[in-house]
Amino acid sequence: MVETILGVITGLLGSTLGLLISTFMLFSLPLNVIALMHLWGWSWFGALVAAILFACIPVIGQLGFLILAVMGAYYVWDANFDWQQAVYPPTKTFSISTLSETELERFKNEVVRSGFEKACKAEALKATGFDGKLPARAASQCECFATNFAAKLTRADMIAFEKDGRYPDDLQQRVGAEVRRTCQN
Repeated sequence: MVETILGVITGLLGSTLGLLISTFMLFSLPLNVIALMHLWGWSWFGALVAAILFACIPVIGQLGFLILAVMGAYYVWDANFDWQQAVYPPTKTFSISTLSETELERFKNEVVRSGFEKACKAEALKATGFDGKLPARAASQCECFATNFAAKLTRADMIAFEKDGRYPDDLQQRVGAEVRRTCQN
């Protein structure tokens, strides 16, 4: 029995495929840690614990462990074997002027509108909040303001904000009256 196991191990180590499998097995835990840190931004210790616990789950966890190891290998390879860059990928940037019309509308709805709504609610909470709660009227005003403001915002307004860090001076006159009329709650 022991001789058979030793024969299998030496056979694997004696072949190229066996060496590749052995190397992958040796580096699978660090590759899992790299993949988890890359995907979720966890610390190395949290990713290590999660990878070990994930590997203990029968079948699904072990299959996921294998997939995460392959993903980690890809991230390391894509970063030219620089583990810092593999773990913390550089932030990708874009310009408003390069977005298509559908991308611009999606950006306005998902980013601009929600950003205005969060900022408005945070200010309203400071001014009119009670026990960390916002009055329903203030919340609906913020939602209405953010929705209508984002809808009236043009590509030129957003490009001006991208360049100067502020919206054009005429934006308040153009959009303000319309937003006030629509959001008369």
